[in-house]
Amino acid sequence: MKKYIINRSILTIVAVLYAMPLMTIINGESIWGRINTVIIIIGFAIIGCLSSIFVFKDKAKREYEQEKIEKDERYINNRKTFSYYLLIALAMTIPIVLIILDLYGIEQISISSLTIIFLIISFVYMIALEFIRKKV
Repeated sequence: MKKYIINRSILTIVAVLYAMPLMTIINGESIWGRINTVIIIIGFAIIGCLSSIFVFKDKAKREYEQEKIEKDERYINNRKTFSYYLLIALAMTIPIVLIILDLYGIEQISISSLTIIFLIISFVYMIALEFIRKKV
C-alpha cells in the first residue's frame, strides 16, 4: 500500500513537471522564462502529495483496490486493442489533415497549436480508456 501511495505521488509530481512546459508553450512564453513560478508550483505539488498521503488514506485504499481490478486481463486486452486502433486512426488522419491545411494555404503550424492538439488527443484518449474500464 505504501508503495502504491509513493508511486501515485511521484506520478503526480512528474505530471506537474510535464504540464508546466506545455502550459508555457500554449501561452506563447519561453519555457524557462518564469522559473520561479515553476519552482513554486512544483513545491505545492510536493506538499499536496505529502499531505494527501495522511489525509486521504481511505480514498487511496479504494483506488488501490480499483487498480488491482484494472489489471484484469480483459481490460488490458481491450485497452491494447483500443490503443492499436487509435494509433492507426491517427496515422490515417494526419496526412488527410495536412492535405486539407495545404489546400487552404497554411504552411506553418505553431508550436502552441500543436501542444493544444496533443492535449486534446490525450484527454480524449484518457476518457475513452475510462469508458472501456467501466465497460469491463
